[in-house]
Amino acid sequence: MRHVSPETTLTRRPPRVALVHHWLVRRRGGERVLEALAALWPGSDLFTLLHDADACPAPPHVRRVVTSAMQQAPLRRLAYRALLPMLPRFYRSFNLRDAEVVVTSDASVAKTVRVPDGAHHVCYCYSPVRYAWDLEDVYLERSVPRALHGAAKQMLKRVRRDDWIASRQVDRFVAVSRHAARRIERAYSASCDVVYPPVDLTRFTPSDEADAGTTDEAPYLLLGEAVAYKRFDLAVAACRELDRPLVVAGDGPHFAALRAAAGPRTRFVQRPTDAEVAELYRDARALLFPGEEDFGLVPVEAMACGTPVIALGRGGATETVQDGVTGVLYGANGDDVEHLIAAIRHFEQRSHWPAAACVAAAQRFSHDAFATSMSRVVMDVRSRPPIQRTTPPPAAGRMPS
Repeated sequence: MRHVSPETTLTRRPPRVALVHHWLVRRRGGERVLEALAALWPGSDLFTLLHDADACPAPPHVRRVVTSAMQQAPLRRLAYRALLPMLPRFYRSFNLRDAEVVVTSDASVAKTVRVPDGAHHVCYCYSPVRYAWDLEDVYLERSVPRALHGAAKQMLKRVRRDDWIASRQVDRFVAVSRHAARRIERAYSASCDVVYPPVDLTRFTPSDEADAGTTDEAPYLLLGEAVAYKRFDLAVAACRELDRPLVVAGDGPHFAALRAAAGPRTRFVQRPTDAEVAELYRDARALLFPGEEDFGLVPVEAMACGTPVIALGRGGATETVQDGVTGVLYGANGDDVEHLIAAIRHFEQRSHWPAAACVAAAQRFSHDAFATSMSRVVMDVRSRPPIQRTTPPPAAGRMPS
């Protein structure tokens, strides 16, 4: 894997770029990264399976948003994840003939898009398809009735095959972290650059009294989409057990279940606005981050606001949170609720966590650093002939089982 550091690059005519993103139905971390990609090549067309303009406005720099036939399908907002094996045919329906560079923003199978002859394909990959690769067992156990496990396994095998074949059509993979790069290399047998996602350091700023939120009376914060792998349930249980104030902010399929399991000192803020999110960070004693993620923008946003982080010491958090400096990393001996409780108690043994250290740690994830690094990747890719895009036979590399 190669880590791309920001540096000055030669000036040349901007390429004609087509952006491809899995779907625009909610503005989360991937959609904020997409906005940064669009700002690099203003006037580009954006291709996506679905677009809910009310819930997720288009990035301001794109010329137009082109959606697939799924946009007109009934119940599309409920069923698009269930259609995963069919998604490649929708991606391949897009006409990208004018593009010199195709940049896919992908945590699904957007990389299956047809790239024109002579064009280059850069895949900014948040993760290989989680529930088709290394989280298959978790997906089956928590999301699929046992009677359907056999059919689901066959479906995921097909997804893995299509995803692997599509990976052979990518000129360059760019991972969001070293942790994600290792997963990409295992899944696709492909090398990676690493360019960390950007955080809006003009919006996420510390308060005038930056250390005020670290008092004993301030609540802990849990923020994001409540899905199984993020393990929000552990944080809710830990704060209930410790009788600590907690704010749970976000949305997601497990949000209602968290309400039912919460203690009396837990407050819920569903779908907070951008302004509310920044204030929640500033008012928090610390952010709780109990799940393993490939990068995780939320801890960096919290640190940019001067707020320390208590995070599981696996995945992307190990590349953003400095143990003992900007927070606490735990999990060497276990990742259950008792270990999170121990981490919170360890955090509370220190009376002061300087906000300045957190703010300084967040500075390396700026938009400028991201823009410079991504521009360098694209320029380097364009300096080489594009790969020959023919579907490889099964013998061409490691085909998943």
